[in-house]
Amino acid sequence: MEKTRESNFELLRIFAMLSIVMAHLTQHGIWFPPESPVNTVFLQSQLFQIWSGQLGNWIFVLISGYFVCTSKFSWKKVFILWFQIFTISAFLGLVAYFSKIPVIGFSNSDYSKLGFFEAAKPANKGDLFRCLLPCYFGNNWFATAYLVFYMFVPFLNSFRENLSKENHLKLIILMFVLACVVKQFPFQNFFQQDNLFLFILGYFVASYIRFYNPKILNHTKINAVLALCLMCAFALWNYLVYKYFLQVPFVKSHLNQILSFLGGGTPRFFSLTCAVLIFCVFKNLHAPYSRFINVVASASFGVYLFHENLLVNKFMWHFLLKTDRFVNSPFVLPFMFLSVLIVFSACTILELLRKQIVEKPVLNLIERLT
Repeated sequence: MEKTRESNFELLRIFAMLSIVMAHLTQHGIWFPPESPVNTVFLQSQLFQIWSGQLGNWIFVLISGYFVCTSKFSWKKVFILWFQIFTISAFLGLVAYFSKIPVIGFSNSDYSKLGFFEAAKPANKGDLFRCLLPCYFGNNWFATAYLVFYMFVPFLNSFRENLSKENHLKLIILMFVLACVVKQFPFQNFFQQDNLFLFILGYFVASYIRFYNPKILNHTKINAVLALCLMCAFALWNYLVYKYFLQVPFVKSHLNQILSFLGGGTPRFFSLTCAVLIFCVFKNLHAPYSRFINVVASASFGVYLFHENLLVNKFMWHFLLKTDRFVNSPFVLPFMFLSVLIVFSACTILELLRKQIVEKPVLNLIERLT
């Protein structure tokens, strides 16, 4: 009999994925000529750039850490993760290569200057080869980092079991200062972490919440208000940078770093702080079990892999959804939200079909052979 569970964390997965899709829309699906004027439409379209995706990434890391810290490690789970990454990447690569659709290949760097329709070319053998080895080439940094992180889970769990509450907190503070506070300062080379370090930091934060449930994080209304204020601050920062500081030569030449400074970059303490606040709001949310919500949320990682495939993501936004039509529209925000919902829904359906048509038969075959 299937075990039912509350759907609060499943709602959080959906929220996180919608945030990530929105960030990728602003990154890959909205293109303005390099010297385009900074008008109201432009400013609206950039409100969610970078920070919403990094916020969603942190939330997923926290959810993973919260559950794997008490779960039993399984190499079968490693295979399922790898198989999911491989099948989606290989499928999209094969479709792109044999259909000759226009794409921005892995080595095509003209998109930022020319736009999709001028820079796109049919996928070549090199593009297909990379799609057939997605983990080897790290085509999707988050998926690859999560796969590697999961293989460290049994060792992390063993280490955590021998940590006192005090040392657990000290470890979080040390990692947080190194990975988030120090990284807040530009041009420093004191500490250079990689993505795995950030996953491990998220694991220890989430496991601390799981085992010790700090009272300071149980004020749901306060947490929600603080998280909303931080998200508004992130959006306002984007607005101010583009509206008032873009003409400053230093800002223009370091635009992504400037936009990431407040909350956009993964190693930023405001990003993690906001993610923790949102995580705790949903943790304490008593949402009744909903099969629909849980099924949709189960496809969230697949949504990530489908819509952010680096070979076809720009084809999806520009060619299929024709996002270039609304870059000069006063209704740019409604168009953006609608596009995100369409992509999320379509990729959810594709992932659920993949699970039934491809993954389930393969896993059943493995079960029979072992």
